[in-house]
Amino acid sequence: MALLIHSSVAFLLMISALFTAAAASAQEPLPVLDYWPTGEWRTAPAEQHGMDPDLLAWADQRLQAEAPLLSSIVVVRDGYIVFERNYGGYLPDHRLHTWSVSKSVTNIAVGLALQEGVIAGLHQTLGELIPNRIPVDADPRVWNITIEQLLTMTAGWAWDGRINFARAAETDDVDLMLSRPMQCDPGTCFEYDSGCSNLLSFILQELTGQSMADYLQPRLFDPLGISQPYWIVTEDGASRGGGGLHLTPREMAKIGFLYLNDGQWGNRQIVSSEWVALSTQAQASGDSFLSGVNIGHGPYGFHWWVAEVAGRSVFSAQGYGGQLVYVVPDLDLVVVTAFAGADPLAPELQQRPIPIIEESIVPATFAGEAPEGGPVAIP
Repeated sequence: MALLIHSSVAFLLMISALFTAAAASAQEPLPVLDYWPTGEWRTAPAEQHGMDPDLLAWADQRLQAEAPLLSSIVVVRDGYIVFERNYGGYLPDHRLHTWSVSKSVTNIAVGLALQEGVIAGLHQTLGELIPNRIPVDADPRVWNITIEQLLTMTAGWAWDGRINFARAAETDDVDLMLSRPMQCDPGTCFEYDSGCSNLLSFILQELTGQSMADYLQPRLFDPLGISQPYWIVTEDGASRGGGGLHLTPREMAKIGFLYLNDGQWGNRQIVSSEWVALSTQAQASGDSFLSGVNIGHGPYGFHWWVAEVAGRSVFSAQGYGGQLVYVVPDLDLVVVTAFAGADPLAPELQQRPIPIIEESIVPATFAGEAPEGGPVAIP
């Protein structure tokens, strides 16, 4: 399996190369915003922001037919909500469990900790950071697992990302997490493992003396206008980095909009643009070493899934049951889907809205021009 894993020296060289290339071939800048949705999102007709209302209506029909458990969809273009629907009696101000969308917020916490020097670098190991918590019976390789490998899900533990919920105890208890058997050397295979995210949260709590939720409140949530959200905690009292954050769909859209704007919010750089760029590019294949299955949307970055759609780069935060923050920077587009009733005991009820988004909502942004691959037929 091809993985983009680097030594610390190679990692620094990669950063330099990345931003040299970015400066040489920068994307067209996003439109200058006339407001920021810190208080409330503004709404506008889709056609005012270059979106085809007929294709959005088709998306609405498809979502009701193909994703009947969907609670809410929010489409943001140019900083305005241009399409929003709530289904099944869902109240849009009700916060719901975002499940693994939480991982992408954990990514933000790690980026902030790096900025502030709380974490010295992505090369730091568990042996350096939490030596007193590594069980005596842990595989010796556990000591050498790095922050970067936790972010890319390449730590090496034997795992099957398809059954995270059935073995939640092993990812909620630090001793159990660290004692799990290893199936490969750190940095050499990918497994979607919530334990990696929970360890990142635990490490931040150990280093800062406060929960990740409390660490993020003044640095992320307050600037975005998000009042303190509920966040499930692990057996060790840490915010569950792999899942557990509760937000409304509109609040989820703010997380996507922050990264759409390279970590900037208003006149404040919340998290560095360099961190956003590194987090939303391929760092690992996303294909399970054990099963060969890719449960996301292509390669994996630093706790964000990445892909290319209609010739454009896409990144997304994805959670169990269809929770989704889907971002297309070139199109100034954020799409959020939320399922209030996602049931971990009924995985057969999971619904994936991404095909509908990519076949009807993304093409709606082309506003009459044929997207790459030809015109889209409206039934």
